[in-house]
Order: sequence, then structure tokens, then C-alpha cells
Amino acid sequence: MYVQWSPRYVLGNALLDNQHRMLFLLCRKLDIAIKTGQSAQLIQRTMVEVKKFAEFHFISEQNLMLETGYPETEAHAKVHSSLLIDLQVGFSRIGHKAEFPEDLLYFLHHWLVNHFEQEDGKLAAYLKDCKVRPVGESLYAEMYASFGNAPI
Repeated sequence: MYVQWSPRYVLGNALLDNQHRMLFLLCRKLDIAIKTGQSAQLIQRTMVEVKKFAEFHFISEQNLMLETGYPETEAHAKVHSSLLIDLQVGFSRIGHKAEFPEDLLYFLHHWLVNHFEQEDGKLAAYLKDCKVRPVGESLYAEMYASFGNAPI
């Protein structure tokens, strides 16, 4: 499998970690759909699901940055925009049969891991020592606890 969650991706911020796990889960669902030869329609709809959740996650993350005064918000938001364009291009190439679905899975895995470890890692480090706490922060921890240590 190309798309596989690992505990090493945990950043120590419940909101980020919850959403990252969900994004991995959806990408893994796409991975399984492709590798088990599911219909083109199901694969296409799963790609839309991944894209929509990525959009939600990026907006949520940007809200978190704005709430806490993260100094690199604008640069991080530009990275999000670029990632969404790359994702859409990859999905379009699959839809037009200009690329193999396995290539998309390889791209998704590296896209997720690189972004989480680089950009989101800086954000998580900032949030750890930030005096301004996000609205509803305790709710994130409750949700994260409900995930437990189940693998995704």
C-alpha cells in the first residue's frame, strides 16, 4: 500500500492530528478502491471525497492559524492552494487516462507526508507554546481520544 498512516505523523495537536488521520483514511480508501479494481465511477467519487476533505482541512487549519496569530499564515495558505491545484491536476489526469492511478497514490502519500512533516510541523510547534488558545480546543482532544490508537 502506498498510503499508510504511521504514528510518526502525529504532531501533538489534536485538531491537526484528527484531521490528518481522516485525510489518510480517505486516501487509503482511494488506494484500496484502485488496487481492488473498483468501478471508475467509485474511484472518481472517492477522489472527490479526498479533495473535498482536503479543502475542509485546509480551511480549518487556516482558521486555526488566524485564531492564534500564526506568523506564517499567508505563506502556509499559499502552499495549501498549490497543493489543491496539484491534487486537481492529478485527478484530472486520472480521469483522462493520462496517468496510472498508482502514480496518483504515490503522489498522494508524498504530498501528505511532506506537508504534514514540513509545514504542519512548524505550525504544531508554534501552537504548543502559543499563549492564544484556539476556540473549542478541548473539543479536539475529546475527539482525538475517541480515535484511540486504532491504525488507519
